Amino acid sequence: MMPGSPDESPTTIEPARPTVVPGVSLDKNPAPDPFAATQAGPTPHRPPPLQQPPSGYPPPGYPPPGYPQTGYPAAGYPQPGYPQFGFPPPQRRSNRVAYLVTGIALVCVLALVVGGVVWWKSSASGGGSAAEPDLVAGQLTGSYPTVPSPAWSIGVGELGGTGYVSGLPLEATYMTQGAVHDSRTLVTLVNAGASADGPALRLVGVDAESGQKWSFVEPVSGCSDSIVDSTFACLGRGVVYFIDTRTGREIGRAPAPPQAFGIAFNGEAAFVRDFSGAEQRQVVIHKVTPRGTEWQRTVDLPEALPSGDASQFIATDDLVATADGVVAVISSDDGRELFTSPGRTGMVPRPDGSVFVVTGSVSNGTPTNGPVVQVRPDGTTSDFAGMSVESAAVTTPAQSGRVVIDGTYTDVADGTRIWTSTDIPAQTRPTVVLADDREVVWTTHDAVTAVDVTSGRILWTNPTGSVYGSTGHAVTDGERLVTPTTDGGVTALDLVGGTPVWSLPANAIGNVPAAGATEPRPALTFAVGERLITMTATTITGFAPTGPSAIVPGTTRGGYTADDGGDGGTEYVTPCGAPPVFTPQSFRTSAGGLGVTMKVTAKCPGGDVLYGPQTRITITDGNGIVASGNFDFQRSPVAVPSLDGAGQALTMELTYPPGSFFRLPDTLGAQGSATPDDAGRYVVDCDKGPTSGSAPKLAAPQTGTTASSTATGPSFPAGADVTASSVSALRLQADADRAFILANLDNRWVAQLSSKQPGLVAEGRTWTDQAILDEFLALRLRFNDVRLLWSDEWPVFSYRGWWVTVAAATFPGPAEANNWCRAQGFGPDNCFAKLVSTTAGPERTTLYWK
Repeated sequence: MMPGSPDESPTTIEPARPTVVPGVSLDKNPAPDPFAATQAGPTPHRPPPLQQPPSGYPPPGYPPPGYPQTGYPAAGYPQPGYPQFGFPPPQRRSNRVAYLVTGIALVCVLALVVGGVVWWKSSASGGGSAAEPDLVAGQLTGSYPTVPSPAWSIGVGELGGTGYVSGLPLEATYMTQGAVHDSRTLVTLVNAGASADGPALRLVGVDAESGQKWSFVEPVSGCSDSIVDSTFACLGRGVVYFIDTRTGREIGRAPAPPQAFGIAFNGEAAFVRDFSGAEQRQVVIHKVTPRGTEWQRTVDLPEALPSGDASQFIATDDLVATADGVVAVISSDDGRELFTSPGRTGMVPRPDGSVFVVTGSVSNGTPTNGPVVQVRPDGTTSDFAGMSVESAAVTTPAQSGRVVIDGTYTDVADGTRIWTSTDIPAQTRPTVVLADDREVVWTTHDAVTAVDVTSGRILWTNPTGSVYGSTGHAVTDGERLVTPTTDGGVTALDLVGGTPVWSLPANAIGNVPAAGATEPRPALTFAVGERLITMTATTITGFAPTGPSAIVPGTTRGGYTADDGGDGGTEYVTPCGAPPVFTPQSFRTSAGGLGVTMKVTAKCPGGDVLYGPQTRITITDGNGIVASGNFDFQRSPVAVPSLDGAGQALTMELTYPPGSFFRLPDTLGAQGSATPDDAGRYVVDCDKGPTSGSAPKLAAPQTGTTASSTATGPSFPAGADVTASSVSALRLQADADRAFILANLDNRWVAQLSSKQPGLVAEGRTWTDQAILDEFLALRLRFNDVRLLWSDEWPVFSYRGWWVTVAAATFPGPAEANNWCRAQGFGPDNCFAKLVSTTAGPERTTLYWK
């Protein structure tokens, strides 16, 4: 224990414990038996354990889904009888693997592919709304001209896990980040910890609009990447689950072979693959519906190319195809064999129902790569010279018949080679993210490049973060490309010139370095309807559009900007001598801090312009400071309308990062929503600060325009009582959390994360009320659901006057709570098991671990 801890008198300090700890128990008598307080009632029945995954994964640092290797498969193929739930033997493979599992809508479809992710645009929408008719499938339907603020954020800790993991079976094996989605829901896996039985993977979904989430109750090992009419399929313990992605509820199940590895879904059925045939060179494919197995087909395979453990399995409306050293294509209707060949992963489905496969040959033990073969539903084929094929994630109609084969933009209809790019390094498969009537854009491991669609001439190139999985590379709103940065954030690049428009740093999206790393891993980006969604190892964040509806990539928006010179009737705003009026509408938290939605109007009839680099905006109420920080509007000036009877207030999303806010939404009105009754409750003071040069010429904002900004740091008005505001905020938070704790944590084991009191000397500092509050708020942002207790009010603590922070997740016993601490990367003195109770005393309510 730590000297000065309220849990130990000076004569009973445990000398073996460090002298400085962020969390100290207030219990004089820790429980010696981990299960003494939890063994009540019969032992719950548990299903058999998951098969142990390959040893030695994930590799240190950021684990790509495989590395080059030799000696696999042993005789050209995966061995019969993979371990249960499809975990292959621990092999290494090539750096770029596109594991593709596709689905299809029921009417007219358009298939668009990027690195293994397939978008299907249907003329008859099922679940979820399709993109607007004048937009392109796969793009954002809202625009992002200015930096957005988080609308919601979900830390993996609140889902009981340690990291987000792709649901694609091979990527899940390597714990690679990733997700699948339709226009409504983002679906991924959560690593809920590891045991002797292997990783515990939990399926979760997030509604893009609201941020509401669900968890599937059964364990799964991998899923398809297609969501058709709000349904998709996953593999569990010898079972296929059909799941409603809107709710996370099971809508059907059927038996599956226990050794299955790979699942695909086309809206009609799931298809499961295994290698349990009587002969080594065989693959068995099963067609499964909720009614059971419709058929299974055993396909004899030729000699394979060396492939490592690269593996791909896809299904379309007409075809099912597998690739892992050989390729085989069969009919999805009756399973008849259409095509087999030595080959590799990298298959691409086409809008006409055909599939491109990458083939090869083996002669006297020597492998040869190529050609690329188009296999049609009737079994006919066409050959294209090359060893790889890529199709764009977002494609305008005029470009939908073209693909990139070995860096050559190729017309599928007649094989015309339109141009060949010299920008793509040898042996590199680019991820083509956009093909419109102006440019083709792709990403490689370290750059994003745009070339002219007719000539292949390089238009611009920019560095980008290296995304190793098959999802989350880059998205577009038609005018900008939002892509990962090298430092773990995201940036929006102008599609015409490639210039950065805005950026979000890593900490704004909850991207922190992994244990032992110095830099965060690259973030992933997804376009889910109008919402831009980012994913890091531990945080998923949703952003609302900051501008009007998106436009089709390759086109230009109608002139409404201030400097277009084409609209003589454009109304402009001018700087006002008085600061604008800010009226809070709602409060929320995200990985970036406290978000506040404001309605903003100018006091002058000509509107106003915010363009200073240090504009301080302070929010207070009767209990003290709510938030206060400096905002830099010099980089992104904001036009503010005048509410003169005909205008409409500007909606502004402000984010206050840690250190610049004192309160959480549950201490601010009804769940953080300001109501008409709150008029006068909040006081917002705006100090425009210094400005340099003349104000920029800005057009008056259109109705519905949203602006956003994130504070560069805390800044307080002269005379502000920060200490009094901190004390008030701590007291309000403990009062707000007490009802939740009584309802959900009473007589339950939790993880205690911190206990502090003003004046405590620990961790090389003297703790103040503000420091204690800042630590609690930082933990709340990290885990989303931590709670604050005042030790005087809870009999399980021996000493008074301490602020105690606990994680809100509950556990059957102290051992499980301590396991959670380990999984989160805490040391034994930073996090340990604590029983919260209104009736128990301090004895046997704390369990340390080593």
